Amino acid sequence: MEINIVSWDDAQTALRLIRQKVFIDEQEVPEDLEWDNFDKQATHILGKEGNRPVACARLLSDGQLGRLAVLKDYRSHGWGGRILRSAEEYLLEKKHLKVFLNSQANSYNFYYKNGYRPTDKMMWDANIPHIEMQKILKRPNPASKTYMLAHDDDNHTSEQAIASAVWFQIASSQSRREITIQIHDLAHPLFNNPTCLVNLATFIKQSRQTHIRVLIHNEIPGLAEHPLLRLQQRMSSRIKIRALESAVNKEAHNNVITFDLSGHLRFNHKSVFCNFNNRLSVSRHRESFEQDWAKSKELVEGRKFFI
Repeated sequence: MEINIVSWDDAQTALRLIRQKVFIDEQEVPEDLEWDNFDKQATHILGKEGNRPVACARLLSDGQLGRLAVLKDYRSHGWGGRILRSAEEYLLEKKHLKVFLNSQANSYNFYYKNGYRPTDKMMWDANIPHIEMQKILKRPNPASKTYMLAHDDDNHTSEQAIASAVWFQIASSQSRREITIQIHDLAHPLFNNPTCLVNLATFIKQSRQTHIRVLIHNEIPGLAEHPLLRLQQRMSSRIKIRALESAVNKEAHNNVITFDLSGHLRFNHKSVFCNFNNRLSVSRHRESFEQDWAKSKELVEGRKFFI
């Protein structure tokens, strides 16, 4: 194992290989977004297993870390943490006391465990929800539990529509038992975003005990073509979707999601509310969900399967 500080001109082939496989091939990031004018100016970090390039990242002159990638076969081997530490050591040598980055929401836990904490800034990048995170170097990790399921007691509100996707991905990636989803508006971007649907599939695959229940208000024609229904058809034993013929829940104007017995997310196109640790509130939501679930019916459209 070795990690080196390299330039784009000296290591372009290896850096491109890693990022091509991770970002373009796996995550389907468009090539014109992945390759930009910053690469030539940036300082790059390259990790190798023997002679094989397996991990990389880049640093911009303002202390921004980005493009951190590890090849699939080498994940869970500690490469991400090693690349981070190398980047931080380099920044300290250059007298930078802070590092910041735009983390994919799905990677929040990784950066959090390495001492990074979120700011209020959220953004879409290549149709993937991101959140800005930062770390003050040479200081103990902050005691903050922000966005940690079953630990963060604060109420979080936002008028940014993207907050629903960011908080959904962060909470669902920490869930271990059940996710319930009550949908008022199937057209909401969260339910149509490929990376959010990948979150649900990943959640289901992690254990035989995990399951998802989805309650839709008013089944509509053509529902079988919706991405959420297509996901259910691939995992029908673990994802159950039913419909209410009328909106009877007092919060039916909102989409409501609960994560295990700890967190809940409530949102529409105008506002987003999330709490990652409020068992009493989640219990109330779940009681209401169970009552509506008992009144619901199997989907007519859900019986249409695609090959």
